[in-house]
Order: sequence, then C-alpha cells, then structure tokens
Amino acid sequence: MSAKKKSVNTPLHLLQQLSHSLLEHLESACSEALVEAEKLLAKLEKQRGKVQDKLHKANQKLQDAAQAGKLKAQARARESIAELEELLDTLKARQTETRDYIGRLKLDIEQSLHLAQGVGKVREAVAAVLHSRDGAAPQPAPRTTRRAPASTAPAAVATATRTRKTPAKSAVQAPVAAADAPLTPAAKPARKRSTPAAKPASAPPAAAAPAQPVAAKPADKPSQS
Repeated sequence: MSAKKKSVNTPLHLLQQLSHSLLEHLESACSEALVEAEKLLAKLEKQRGKVQDKLHKANQKLQDAAQAGKLKAQARARESIAELEELLDTLKARQTETRDYIGRLKLDIEQSLHLAQGVGKVREAVAAVLHSRDGAAPQPAPRTTRRAPASTAPAAVATATRTRKTPAKSAVQAPVAAADAPLTPAAKPARKRSTPAAKPASAPPAAAAPAQPVAAKPADKPSQS
C-alpha cells in the first residue's frame, strides 16, 4: 500500500514537476540555441577566411597573368575573383544576420529567464509546502497510537457485553428462583401480622383493671352513713 501511495502524484507534486521541467527545458533550449548560433557564426567565419584566402590567391594570379601578358589566364582569374567576391559578400551577409540573431537571442533568453523567475518562485513555494507536510508527517504517528486503544475498545465492549449478558442470565435465573421462593417469604409476613394483632388484644384488660377500683370507692361511702 505504501508503494502505491508513493507512486500516486498529488497536484502539488505535479506542479512541482512541471515547474521544474519547464525551467530545465527552457534553460537547456536557450543554451542550445545560443550554442548553435555561435557555432554557425564560427563556421561562417571560417568559410569567410577560406574565401578571402582564395580571393587573395586569385588576385595574385591575375597580377601574374597581367605581367606575363596571358589574356586567358587573366580572364580565368577575373572570373574566379568575381565568384569569390560574390561568395564573400554572401558570407558577410550571413555573418551579420547571425550576429543579429545572436543579439536578439540573448535578449530573448534574458527576458525568458526573467519571466521564468515566477515559475521558479512557484516551484520554491510548492517545495516549501511539501517540506512542511513532510515535517508534519511524523505527527500522525500519535494518531496511530490513539487508534490502538480504539482497537482494544471493541474488546472492552465485547467483554462489557459479555459481562452484561451474564448478569442478564443471572437476572433471568434470579426471578425464576424468586418465583419459586415466594412461598417462604409469604409465611413470614403472615407471622408478623398475627403477632401485632395479639398484642392489642392483651392491652384492653390492662385498661379495664383500673376501671374497677373507681367503681368500688363510691359504693363504700353510702354504707358508712
């Protein structure tokens, strides 16, 4: 699972890769274009040097032919000189064009790299966000430790349910035993009710005993008179 998570790129990772690749491709393309233009300019410079050497030799031949009075040699020398001069002009034109292109290319490279600084800032910002996430990544470890009691919680719940189920069974058994046992508790309240009833029955004779001396005293007084 961890390998699959590493292979999946988030939008931030994609933005980081795109910005990084954009800067790399831009810098490499600019450097390659500048190198190719400079190579072309150096090649034109070499060709121009060769043409100039040929032109110098052709002028010497023309001078030699003129001194020798050779008309045909002079004509051939003049034709080669014209061709070499024309080629030299084209080479000079291409050199000027290449120099202008190199100048414009350098300006474009400077502007492009200056504008690409925004892309570089984006890459740095994304890298900072990802670095902060990587730094905060160890914090989820306590979450795993917190989740560990959650795994034990079902066991505790299971044990609690088991303990709850066992009292339920004992509670069911207790009413059954209570249903069988009420015969003896019923006899005990009957005894308690009979004994209090006997006590008030014995109390009235005690109240009747004082009533007899009161009636005896008035009976003695008339007999004395």
